[in-house]
Amino acid sequence: MNDDMDHEDRLRALFHDAVSDVEPRDRLADVRRRTRARRTSGGRHWAPLLVGAGAVAATVVAATFVFGGLGDDPEPDHDIPIAGTSSTDGPTTAAAGVYFVGETPTGPRLFREFQAVTRTADPEQKVLYALQRLTFDLGPRDPDYRTLWPSDSFSAVRLEDDRIVVELGTDGALTGDSGLGRLGVQQAVYTAEAALGERLPLAFEWNGELAREVLGLFVAATVDRDSSFALTAPVNISDPSEGLRVDVDTWSANGTMSTNVRRVAWTLSLDGDVVLRGRAEPAAIDGPDARATLGAPGWETGEIDLSGLAPGDYVFEVTGLDVGQTSDAAREFSDTRTITVR
Repeated sequence: MNDDMDHEDRLRALFHDAVSDVEPRDRLADVRRRTRARRTSGGRHWAPLLVGAGAVAATVVAATFVFGGLGDDPEPDHDIPIAGTSSTDGPTTAAAGVYFVGETPTGPRLFREFQAVTRTADPEQKVLYALQRLTFDLGPRDPDYRTLWPSDSFSAVRLEDDRIVVELGTDGALTGDSGLGRLGVQQAVYTAEAALGERLPLAFEWNGELAREVLGLFVAATVDRDSSFALTAPVNISDPSEGLRVDVDTWSANGTMSTNVRRVAWTLSLDGDVVLRGRAEPAAIDGPDARATLGAPGWETGEIDLSGLAPGDYVFEVTGLDVGQTSDAAREFSDTRTITVR
């Protein structure tokens, strides 16, 4: 094996280490790290890419963006994952599965997006950092998603034996449209449970007292995760992240789907024209990955040959055919990411 390939293997090992805690193990460690890059003669050169879980290895490479929990972040949704130089100080970021609202043919639902947050062994801080990514001032990277939480919504988290207590940081988090409020409250429940890696209900507090109205929705003393069919998107992309720069000849994508999805197809388009298409296959999600995705079934594309593509901004789209729980009429649901082929 030549020195270049040794260097690549070391970089891959660093990426693996960057999303793994020692003890306790990061609940979101190694999330969606399944992109396989090959070097081919005369083609694009392999470069260390921040792919998968929202560019998680910020201390392995110097990225151009700042993560929630690290301080001020005035422009969170336009930063592009890129390669850079390595660090010897060890990883300082971890991946968090953050849930946002997106449109579907049957109305708004929750979509998961992986983002990087400050690395910590403190489970309360893990949950807080993930929740803070939900607010307007941070929010989703994917422009197709939105959030219902105003800035400064989350000020503290306290873990108890039977619940996660979330202290709200602004009275703006108390009011809103009750219909959308249901989705907003579940944004927080799903995000907190994904960060913690276990299922616990949320209790919301305001000024030290239980908040019985959150985002305009009257809530109980504790709020459980709503697992009903109509809440989450039937098909969701985990990897790639939005705006990924791809400098490889072969590349793959993966994500999750509902149990009712019969098939997942994918396309890659340039300026509205489909240049590649294929069928994704079911994929088992085990261990930390399963906790990060809250047990959802998985899909993956296998390797996609990009060697013949011109440089440009491409739209990767997955479409799932979902029968649903109460109807035999099939519906198509989709999710997209924009990637840049260089």
